[in-house]
Amino acid sequence: MTNVWLALTISVLFGIGVYLILRRDIVKIAMGFGLMSHAINLTIVSSGVLNGTLVPILMSTINEHARFVFRDDYGEGILAPIVEGISEDYLFTDPLTQALVLTAIVISFATTAIFLTLAYRIGEEYGTTDVDELRRLRG
Repeated sequence: MTNVWLALTISVLFGIGVYLILRRDIVKIAMGFGLMSHAINLTIVSSGVLNGTLVPILMSTINEHARFVFRDDYGEGILAPIVEGISEDYLFTDPLTQALVLTAIVISFATTAIFLTLAYRIGEEYGTTDVDELRRLRG
């Protein structure tokens, strides 16, 4: 049931983003791009859920008293924290997709900020942010 709500949320965000991009106001276009990037980020994060057989955290029996053991063993290829006693029915999120989305959020924020700054300057300079009106003013 959660997947249905997540898919619905992503669809609504993407749809509103497309609707705003098709408007004739530069500020609405910028907001539409922001909403579409949020929908894409939600899609990427939701694809990073793994079942217990594919967890990015390794299981081992090297130390039964410690809950978390950090050990880098290049010979065995262990370069991650080892968590003891985890059964295979847990869901984990892949940290690679989270890192990717965090980077995408920062880039999207910077792009939206620049876009809105340009829209503000255009509004100050020409007195409007309507695309058709700006096209007529340009000649």
